[in-house]
Amino acid sequence: EVLSQNEVKFAYVDICESVGALKKYLKIRDTSEEHAVARETHAAGIPTLVIDDQVIIVKGPEHAKELIEEYHLAETE
Repeated sequence: EVLSQNEVKFAYVDICESVGALKKYLKIRDTSEEHAVARETHAAGIPTLVIDDQVIIVKGPEHAKELIEEYHLAETE
């Protein structure tokens, strides 16, 4: 929601839509260093953003806003 409100272009992937989508996400979760705590605590690690091959677990709306600013994700005219 925060991404849409800030006019950030993104590709939403519903991991419940297909086994293939779930497998792609699980590969990210099972191999990224950013998901180490999620793996250790048996958490899903969702929502996750991948920006320029960098994996980021989003920790809520305020964190999403910080990421938009940090990575300059908002559309500029």
